[in-house]
Amino acid sequence: MIRLIFAIGLIFLAACTPKQPDELPKKGTSVNIDASAFAAQVDIVAYTSLSKASLSAQVMDSKLASFMYHPNPMSQEEVKQAWRQSYDDFLYSLVFSYLPIQDPPDWHTQKIAYNDLLLQLDSGDIEGGYIDYIPGYPFSGIVNDLTLAIDEDSIRSQHGFTDLTNASLGYHAIEFMFWGQEGKRSAHDFFPQENTAPVPMNETDESAHNHEVKDTLDDEGSFHIPQNHNRRRQYTKLLSDLLQKDLHRIQRRWEPSTGYYAQLLQQSNTDNTLQAALIAGQRLISEELLQKRFQLTSSEFSNGSQQDLLALLTGLELWYFPKDEDQQEASLGFLMQQADAKIAEDFIQSLTTSMTCIEKMTNNHDDIGQCKQDTISVLSNLRRAAISLNVTLPKLD
Repeated sequence: MIRLIFAIGLIFLAACTPKQPDELPKKGTSVNIDASAFAAQVDIVAYTSLSKASLSAQVMDSKLASFMYHPNPMSQEEVKQAWRQSYDDFLYSLVFSYLPIQDPPDWHTQKIAYNDLLLQLDSGDIEGGYIDYIPGYPFSGIVNDLTLAIDEDSIRSQHGFTDLTNASLGYHAIEFMFWGQEGKRSAHDFFPQENTAPVPMNETDESAHNHEVKDTLDDEGSFHIPQNHNRRRQYTKLLSDLLQKDLHRIQRRWEPSTGYYAQLLQQSNTDNTLQAALIAGQRLISEELLQKRFQLTSSEFSNGSQQDLLALLTGLELWYFPKDEDQQEASLGFLMQQADAKIAEDFIQSLTTSMTCIEKMTNNHDDIGQCKQDTISVLSNLRRAAISLNVTLPKLD
């Protein structure tokens, strides 16, 4: 059975795109490039990247434990920084999810295919009020619904309950718990305290102003001290546990000796693996950055959407142009340079230009437009590099 599954996956990898004759290099321009060294280490690089993401999630979990032990602004800042690093490391690995590899049918049935896990790990544009209180709705969300159990089955069933903004899992649910709406979460929200029913307080009640808490004001002008601290603590810890579990599931699939994705690539031929790597880069830039992340809403609670863009491009750069000298001669960048040094240089320069633009980008419409145009240039130069390598990429919509 497993051989049949591998065969199906290999067929998909070999036939992942139709031939596009208009994109093939002209006769007489082909260069013999040996891509076997690059193809042989794709699974290792992917596994290393996912392992780093898993390790960073563990570090975040340890910082969370410290924060829960002594909730205060300093430990809260430390766990926020750990979240940012953990999410960066996950985004570095995201390019590998765009490799055109087909999951076994039963994984789709069980909702544990790669895309299913990514939806659990990285649901963007989420509604914070689905999780916990927000201004104007002080008793909303999972945390304040005392009828809802805080356990794996319950929280997974709540994820995407009516639409994708109903996210109860993943990096951005954790982000909301650490930052709150508009980045104003108080460490006091995580003090150990019994779960209670909502308690409205009058605006003139001095006790509402004497607590080191983030009070919220409802439409009637009453203050509400956040309730259900222990449920908030329990839910946030469960979020971290489930995040690690889902990451580890993906990591195991890339394990070089036994992982499904790794074995699939090992049984593919060099040309198909090279094509798959370039397809992954094209899809990451086109689908993940240009169509999605330039909306700058992916990490809205921490105001980190701009950093998300940089992390995605950094992940592409780290794979194609590794900094480790021992890996450079087995890299895609090295193959590009062998095929056409000028095109390779143009690709590197466009990548640098795009990342520099994003680093300096403001919320100004013209700034965003310029950075988006620079990223389109990266995509264009990637396609030119593919042609120089005699690799056919699918046409873009």
